[in-house]
Amino acid sequence: MYDLNINLRPWIYAFEQRIANLEKKQCELEAENQRLKEQLLGPILDDLNNQLQSQLKDQLDKQINEKVTSHLADQKHSAPQNITYKIQELHVNELKGTLNIGLTAPATTEQMRDIIDKLKTDQTHISENIFSQQSTDNE
Repeated sequence: MYDLNINLRPWIYAFEQRIANLEKKQCELEAENQRLKEQLLGPILDDLNNQLQSQLKDQLDKQINEKVTSHLADQKHSAPQNITYKIQELHVNELKGTLNIGLTAPATTEQMRDIIDKLKTDQTHISENIFSQQSTDNE
């Protein structure tokens, strides 16, 4: 009996070697293709990426400016509905000490005494005395 496998074994081995070489070559070509893509398309893709990012930033800035402008326009046209003032009354049972309302003294105690003495001497020019005292103190 004639065995066909004996004649086919070298052919099968040769085909297996050929397939292995072709698979190896395919991997090498895919790696080379990827390297060329990165080398050639890398700068182009970077430029496109930068352009897209700048366009997106410009578009977002424009949208933000429009929203802020419309919000400010809405705020300008809206008037307050009601203004309610609440004033609390101060009940005093016993009065002791000194109550100064609306007075702040940027000067020392001695300087304040000098100002008060000057005001007492010439009451017709009270505001002039205050401002002249302040201007001479600042110099």
